Amino acid sequence: MVRLRRVAAVPLLALALGATAVPGPAHAAYPSSVTVKDSRTSARAVDISEVRLEASSYYDSEQYLTVTVPGGFRPGHHLTVWFDLDGDSTPDGHYDLRLSKPKKPGGKYLVKKQEFRRGGGWDDPGTKARCSNSEDFPVSATQLRKGTKKIPLGLDLWYCLGVPNPPGLESGSWRVAVRVALGKRADMAPSGRGWSPFVAGWEPCEPSASGDCS
Repeated sequence: MVRLRRVAAVPLLALALGATAVPGPAHAAYPSSVTVKDSRTSARAVDISEVRLEASSYYDSEQYLTVTVPGGFRPGHHLTVWFDLDGDSTPDGHYDLRLSKPKKPGGKYLVKKQEFRRGGGWDDPGTKARCSNSEDFPVSATQLRKGTKKIPLGLDLWYCLGVPNPPGLESGSWRVAVRVALGKRADMAPSGRGWSPFVAGWEPCEPSASGDCS
């Protein structure tokens, strides 16, 4: 089932009058995308070069995250993403992705084991929770080959954390800390359990293109 934050609908009166736009909200306080560039600080096998966060479309409920490791992902990699909504130093939940070798010899695609947990801070497991994108696909929905350098993730973050969406036209905001590990080697971006800048949860509505902003 597709989960939508908003239902696009052009008012009948507006259609009758031939109107093409409805007044929209003020500019969001947070950017619709944030890119974290991380310098080379760890072994190439785990070194994170970039983390990119993107807001959901106004009419959807799916936030996006892309993690780049120039050395490529391979069997044994463990990706952890911590999420924060309220701006304190404690994560509100985290996502884990573990990669293993293909099921069959000569197989092209890595096997993925993924789960989302609410609470738990930095070190405790927290409570396992259902998590998906707005169309109920897994957070990591694309097939991954050995050596792929980027892993895209898409999730309905507020749904995954079990909290209400921001009210009215508010965009909400979120930030992340990312860890990539392989055996005893690991890298974090930002470094030292730091947080990325905040990004908007939802982009502003564009009534000229989408219709109603209510």
